[in-house]
Amino acid sequence: MTAAEVQYALTYSQTSPFYIRSHIVVPNVHWGLGFNHELDLLSISIPGFIGTEIEIKVSRGDIKRDLEKKHKHYDPRIRQLYFAGPYELSGDFYKYVPEEAGIIVVSNISSGRYQCRIRRKSKVLKQWSKAFTDKEVFQLMRLGNMRYWSLFSKQFRNKIN
Repeated sequence: MTAAEVQYALTYSQTSPFYIRSHIVVPNVHWGLGFNHELDLLSISIPGFIGTEIEIKVSRGDIKRDLEKKHKHYDPRIRQLYFAGPYELSGDFYKYVPEEAGIIVVSNISSGRYQCRIRRKSKVLKQWSKAFTDKEVFQLMRLGNMRYWSLFSKQFRNKIN
């Protein structure tokens, strides 16, 4: 399973806690909101504007490398942190993911259909102190809009070339 498939499952599967009908979800957020690291997925709850970071891992090595990172997923706007990836990594998640982080496993149940299950709920992170402001949520939606049109234009250019 690829990182893109996990992202897709986490946003489009009705079994996902971050289903796009009830959350603002933007992939690969790394500038524009003052984060000191790239967030694989940033989910903002509606209502309340509570932030959740989802770190996507697709291999055991990928999980282990995260432990070596210096940033440690710290930001006062992030209330919860989840690690998500293929069901086959369930044991590795429990072995390497910090105890305060939640675990979500993704299974491909049929062609293009995925199931997401929370295996461990995230604790409220100690550094969390505030929700996102209206201005920050607007900026996130702007970034998501830019990402969408960038991908659309690549597909369009590929089609006409």
